[in-house]
Amino acid sequence: MNRLNRWLSLGLVIILGFLLGISGFSVWDKNPAAADRVAWSAQTQWIAPQAPTYRFYARRSFFLNDVPEAAWLRLSADNDFILYVNGRAIARDRNILYHSLGLGSRFSEDFQRANDSVAYRSRGYDWIQLANAKDWKLTTYVDLTRHLQAGRNTIAIEVQKSRQNPRVVVEGAVYPLSTSPAIDLATGTTPWVVSNLNEAHNGLLWFDRDFPDESWSSAKAIGSVQEGTYKRLSPRLFDRFLGGNWITGIESTQGEVWLRSDWQIPQHQFSRAFIRFAGDGKYALLINGLLVNRYDAEQNNQLHMYEVTNFLRPGSNTLAVHLTRPLHQLGAAAPFNPLGFFLDGWAETKSHAAIAPITTNNTWKTLEQPVSGWFNGEGEARAAQVLGSPDAQKLERTFEGDAYLLNYPDYLWHFWLWQLAGIGCAVVSAWSLGRFWLGDRLSWWNSLGAGAELLLPGTLFLIGIGLLKHRYAEAERGLLFFQQQSDSLILLGFLIVVLLTLLWSWRERRLACLGLWLPMGLTAFISLSLVSRVGASPISMCLILFGFGAIALFILLPSHTRHNFINRLTTAYQAYSPAWNQWLMLGAIVAIGFVVRAYNLGFVDLDADENTSLDATRGILRTGAPQATSGIWYTRSPAYHYMLALWLRLLGDSVVNARFLSVLWGTATLVLVYVLTRKITGKAWIALIVTAILAFDPSQVYFSRFIRFYQVVQCLSILSFWLFLKGFVDRSGRAYQYGFFIALTLTILNQEVTVTLLPCFLVGFIFFYRPFRWADDWQIVMSSVVSMGIIAYDLVFFSIRCLTPWVALSDSTDAYLKVHFFSISGLANNFFVGPSRMHIIYSFFFLLGWIYFLKRRDGKTLFLFSSVSINLILLTILIYQIATRYTYQIYPIFILLAVYSAACIAESVASKFEVFTRNLLPSRGIAIASVLLLLILNVEPNRVLASYHDALTRRNNEAFAYISSHRQAGDVVISTSPAAASTGLGGLDYFIPGNIRFDVFYWNNGRVIDRWGGGKLISNLDQMSHILENSKRVWLHVDNHTEGRFEPVFRDYIETLGQPIMETFGARVRLWKPEDGVFPHVPYQGGDLGAY
Repeated sequence: MNRLNRWLSLGLVIILGFLLGISGFSVWDKNPAAADRVAWSAQTQWIAPQAPTYRFYARRSFFLNDVPEAAWLRLSADNDFILYVNGRAIARDRNILYHSLGLGSRFSEDFQRANDSVAYRSRGYDWIQLANAKDWKLTTYVDLTRHLQAGRNTIAIEVQKSRQNPRVVVEGAVYPLSTSPAIDLATGTTPWVVSNLNEAHNGLLWFDRDFPDESWSSAKAIGSVQEGTYKRLSPRLFDRFLGGNWITGIESTQGEVWLRSDWQIPQHQFSRAFIRFAGDGKYALLINGLLVNRYDAEQNNQLHMYEVTNFLRPGSNTLAVHLTRPLHQLGAAAPFNPLGFFLDGWAETKSHAAIAPITTNNTWKTLEQPVSGWFNGEGEARAAQVLGSPDAQKLERTFEGDAYLLNYPDYLWHFWLWQLAGIGCAVVSAWSLGRFWLGDRLSWWNSLGAGAELLLPGTLFLIGIGLLKHRYAEAERGLLFFQQQSDSLILLGFLIVVLLTLLWSWRERRLACLGLWLPMGLTAFISLSLVSRVGASPISMCLILFGFGAIALFILLPSHTRHNFINRLTTAYQAYSPAWNQWLMLGAIVAIGFVVRAYNLGFVDLDADENTSLDATRGILRTGAPQATSGIWYTRSPAYHYMLALWLRLLGDSVVNARFLSVLWGTATLVLVYVLTRKITGKAWIALIVTAILAFDPSQVYFSRFIRFYQVVQCLSILSFWLFLKGFVDRSGRAYQYGFFIALTLTILNQEVTVTLLPCFLVGFIFFYRPFRWADDWQIVMSSVVSMGIIAYDLVFFSIRCLTPWVALSDSTDAYLKVHFFSISGLANNFFVGPSRMHIIYSFFFLLGWIYFLKRRDGKTLFLFSSVSINLILLTILIYQIATRYTYQIYPIFILLAVYSAACIAESVASKFEVFTRNLLPSRGIAIASVLLLLILNVEPNRVLASYHDALTRRNNEAFAYISSHRQAGDVVISTSPAAASTGLGGLDYFIPGNIRFDVFYWNNGRVIDRWGGGKLISNLDQMSHILENSKRVWLHVDNHTEGRFEPVFRDYIETLGQPIMETFGARVRLWKPEDGVFPHVPYQGGDLGAY
């Protein structure tokens, strides 16, 4: 065995051991917090508004004679919500306007998400053709106690969805201090009222406690909760009354107090455990000598809630607390209250019954001075002193997740012990299988390599599951990997794969039956232990056993029977699949790609960039120049906008026709991608896979339905790469070289930022086109000069005539296309991770492929790798705005290289193992099939198809269309987001920007106006009041995306001005009339004299 094969075998076995160690750590040692299904009451129901809408508002009011002893609720909102209690927002999930974000990624309750995975840091946001994550599957628990008061109380919820069927389900209770019965908050059984409009009354917003809701309609109950919603915490953290008392102990002269107690946990009933605690001063809590957490000096109004399952063991457990008085209190003359500590906790069984409670009371002990091991029960101690009961009204409950994850030393110690054990087990197993099962006794390395091949299918299974688990950590599918039985089922699946592999090898080699029973028996024993931990239903286990049993029976068939069956399938495939079948498959893929791009083109509202391009194109149709409604010239991307103008002149000016042009370019891109991939790889099946992936890729589908130059640029970029390879690498003729310069010039004229492609082709030219002779290649020089001249003219004209110089300080006072070193990792992080980690698996194989092809010195493939890398580097330092749409021209090449790398690496690794066992296993087929299955599972076609019924963008054009159809002479229109006004209204009167932003304003005849609709800038409330005083009626369009840009006073003014008229997804329309008055009244500040 050569050195490479030795290291390859050892590396694969170590990877297997590492994965086995992770599985063993989570199954048998430190179980991660699982996502359990919420048990909703049968009487609790989803509620909805009486009429279809994208958003509705719900209220539930009740009276209390005194402050409550406890109050809580849990809710699932389809799909986003803001929860208000007595006029204050206390919980929210605002994912809906950013549909490609992960599941619950914008939950205000960080530790109530689907898992403990840390989200990748990303900047910016990109639109893709993907339905919203179903955030309603994550139930949110909220404590209400400290937010309620004597008298009238109101719980209000705003719910929004990208479809016109939003709904919410709420369950909870309020427990008064008196003997009065609990107040039920459940939807469907209690009086919730709803409205479709964001109403205000005399300056009171709809969620204020005293807002009159008598005119609101009763909520519509639409059925009980049948779907599964999930949680990772115990409901008792919120619905269980606080037990125990504040206690203190003997305080030393240094202001320190030591407390401890014993917590008895039953032997066999223990499943999970939770604690709630608060303390004075600086304090730390330990369980069995392990730190739970420490806190700096703070008031005792924070009730910390943790899961502590992994700290505990059956039997006796020691809780220890160290409190320290803040330095500013030491030596002070004024007396201070004693340092207090409060805790209550409990364990839970698998049936979620509470057992083994623990509370702070007089059974706790205090020490005068700490001794060695005091936190484990050492040293003499006295009874602690009880200070009094906790006041639930003063404690702010905060669930902070699994405390064990914060104890890095113990966590890492156990984790790496399991890794070492897993690696040892994998090495021993591989060597034993090679030496004793296969009888390979030539050398230690040969035995290890033969055993590693037997374990290859199982290793690939664990690698694939690990990648999918990481990829879907921020997606709905990830819930499958984070339930209680998931890790056990994964390990069980690995054992079954190993078992089937052993059966195959036994059948092929006709090994002795005695050797079969030992590994089979060991595998069966471990499998049964895992099945007992899973606790799956008998029916599901029978189905699993039936499926694997069928595979085992097929393996046990005589070899000639199996081979004849496979040969017949192959013969039938070849009989009905002639040599041109690849073109039929390509035609089918392209046809499907065309359908998914062309379907329902007019449903989604125009994005701001689409409004920009459409408005500039209509300017070309009106005047011959790309003049926007505001009067500004938008000279960016002239090739695209003049082409679109010609297209609309021929087919007619409409949004559907404009988008259909992008559909055609997107469909053509699929064909070019196939041609380029086939040329690079030489394999039709890889080219078909790459084309199929891009046919359903969410970003590809979205921008193929988008009125913008991105799809044209991508298509021309792929054409440029193909022509470059044909003309300068293969030297197939001058026509390809001329075609390359034409395609590249058109690419840059369609989007100027693609000048980053020039260094890529320059590097490729220097590397491949040798020798270069001036006499023979003067045509190349002339073509370069002509192309560069056209490109330079476009860039200079763009910099002079497009948009406007800066007219105000803003969040960016420099060009977006300029060398900078701001957020160097931002663009690359967004590109390689992707929305909801969609690119993680592609990036994994892309980076491995870089190394693999560098070793093979494959020039053409390395040219593509370097082109992707050079583009990312240049875009990072040139583009101030971080958005992966600027990398759109190289995205298909990235996918091409990822898929090609995955296939080549899988085939190469598997082929090296086949020499150990003389083709005993079809390792190459298994490896390639595993890679293909992984790539298929990485795609979410269900979310892509579901997105056709979602409002992916804010429907501002719909709002302006409503204003246009109801507008009267003399009406004034004001907007917080003016882009859609240019195409939906034909212009705008006034624009309220909130914070001043770059690339929005235009200086025109002494006025500052927006660059789309020409609306005059309103920068303060005095200007607003001046407009109202001189107008008959004022229409106010509010974009939800801009609400965070305003100061609270300005935002409240906007939300209470006039009456709500119309609401749609992400946008509202209000109408002010003089009889409505000017509310709220704000002091005059003298700001109505000019734009600033």
